[in-house]
This record gives sequence, structure tokens and C-alpha cells, in this order.
Amino acid sequence: MARLQNGEREDKENMLYRLLRRLRFGARESEVAQELGWQRRTANNYLRKLKKEEKAEREGRSWFAK
Repeated sequence: MARLQNGEREDKENMLYRLLRRLRFGARESEVAQELGWQRRTANNYLRKLKKEEKAEREGRSWFAK
């Protein structure tokens, strides 16, 4: 992962979490990446981090906020 400024990682996590909360029917990893203007791998990393923190879950190919 690239070096980020202080607080930037948390800001990205919060942006992703707010997006997932807004999307009631979930979103695929590629849709998340497109919506936020990120690379797909970056979206995957942040989604897995939210899952580890129990803030998001995956059902099939879609991700949802908890």
C-alpha cells in the first residue's frame, strides 16, 4: 500500500463505509472502485479491512455495511 498522509487512510475507510451504508442493495468491488475513483485492488484492501473490523460483510459478490 502506498504511503498516505496522516489521517488519509481513516478518511478513505470512512468514505467507503458511508458509501456502503448508502447502498441498501450492496455493491460489488468493481462498483465501489468506480464510484470512489480507486483502483479495484485498493477497494478490495479497504473492504477486507472493514470486514475485519466487522463494519462490512460480503454476501456472494456484493458488499454491505453492517
